[in-house]
Amino acid sequence: MSPNGKHKGSGSSGQEMLDRLRSQAFNRSTEDQLSAHPYVKAAENGELTMKQRRAFVLEQYAIQHSDAISFAFLAGHRGFVPPSLADAIVPDPVKAPTNDGRTDLYQFLLGGEVYASKLLLQCAEKLGLNESDDLKSYQASPLAQGYPSYWARLALSGNRAAGAAACAVNFPAWGKMCKQLVDALGDPQNGYGYNGNDDQGLAFINFFATPIDDLDEMAVAIIEEEGASYEDLLEPVRLLQQYELLFWDANYNVEDSIAYET
Repeated sequence: MSPNGKHKGSGSSGQEMLDRLRSQAFNRSTEDQLSAHPYVKAAENGELTMKQRRAFVLEQYAIQHSDAISFAFLAGHRGFVPPSLADAIVPDPVKAPTNDGRTDLYQFLLGGEVYASKLLLQCAEKLGLNESDDLKSYQASPLAQGYPSYWARLALSGNRAAGAAACAVNFPAWGKMCKQLVDALGDPQNGYGYNGNDDQGLAFINFFATPIDDLDEMAVAIIEEEGASYEDLLEPVRLLQQYELLFWDANYNVEDSIAYET
């Protein structure tokens, strides 16, 4: 790091690179498509079917498990491969806190996935699904699972910087989608059977609808520590945003999927 706070290799600070990524046409287009996605619009119109609502939970079960293993790998826990997150214990951090006391981003994300796994089971129960008979045996959609598969690729390549940038750009977009979804599902007028936004059956979606404090700061710490350039970050961020779209596409189009059997 140079005295003026710029990264020597890129000419830009980590925060400047994140701001630039967010301003890219591909990201603005992706965010627009997500906010107006047919899945969330159907939810807002009271038209989301039980299959579509279940698909969200079933796909998320597989995604959470995979992402937790990827985040653990990037946090230095290469042996973290639990059969289920519901009974998993988050290992102690490998990496020391940053100089300002922040936890490593991937250790933080791992803890979040393990915590949210129990909330997902509550969401599943509300929809008549259980872990042993339904969630574990579900034939997941390759479109929906492109997202965690790409995270696994980033993890195996040890690409902490690109993953950090992808988190900083993608997670707020995902969070906004979750906020739209929980507002739609929790609205009694839409007839989904939830007792408002605070219904336990919506706790998983509510958890991810809440913005992450200091997300940019945790991501920037890794980007600058790894010495990444803007070019190192661009393609992984673009791809992960596209995979986010495919996840929602898969859930919306589940009525046409022959793989869906629950």
